[in-house]
Amino acid sequence: MTKSADATYDIVVFGATSFVGQILSRYLLETYGLGKSLNWAIAGRSEAKLNTLKSELGSAASKLPVILADAGDEQALQAMCAQTRVIISTVGPYALYGEPLVRACVRTGTDYCDLTGEVQWIRKMVDRYEEEAKASGARIVHCCGFDSIPSDMGVWFLQEKAEQTFGAPCRDVRMRVKAAKGEFSGGTVASMMNIAKEAAADPKLRKELANPFSICPPEHRSKTRQPSLKGAE
Repeated sequence: MTKSADATYDIVVFGATSFVGQILSRYLLETYGLGKSLNWAIAGRSEAKLNTLKSELGSAASKLPVILADAGDEQALQAMCAQTRVIISTVGPYALYGEPLVRACVRTGTDYCDLTGEVQWIRKMVDRYEEEAKASGARIVHCCGFDSIPSDMGVWFLQEKAEQTFGAPCRDVRMRVKAAKGEFSGGTVASMMNIAKEAAADPKLRKELANPFSICPPEHRSKTRQPSLKGAE
């Protein structure tokens, strides 16, 4: 079962006034415009901040739809989900604020993606909602950001080329970040601080975070030993 194609919007950006939400909203506006091939809206808890974002995006965004919803208001979240096929959430730390929206998407059959790197929270979401998501048809996709694009997608691309070129995948893949621009957003710093706080209070969680196969399905957990990186190399 999948969400009806006659939903009002294709995509709703939840947390549109956040650092990443603003970047994403500008990208969608510049790439797809409004009322063309993609119907989309911005959402968040502050109408004033959402209207400020519209002003900053310029006259092209004057008719950009706005949806009001707080991350802790499950009724408002479900109402938002009912209007769209896909929710993109930039509201973190996800371990503190993310579960109600995941639950709302699961129960309404709404597809969802985010940019979390909070592995401990992803594990909880899989354990709590995977079966219900399968039943409703909701596709819940985490880590759609820096944590997965160069690593997961990079490894997938590399292995695909290795298969084509050598007839077999690489046995060992190592990634290095040579250079990067910019700095951590406030949300990323808050997420890192929360993970450190949770791990300090829970030895079991520390062990889980050290497991590179933590969020793999049980039948796909490899016994391959990963390099132990305790510092920069």
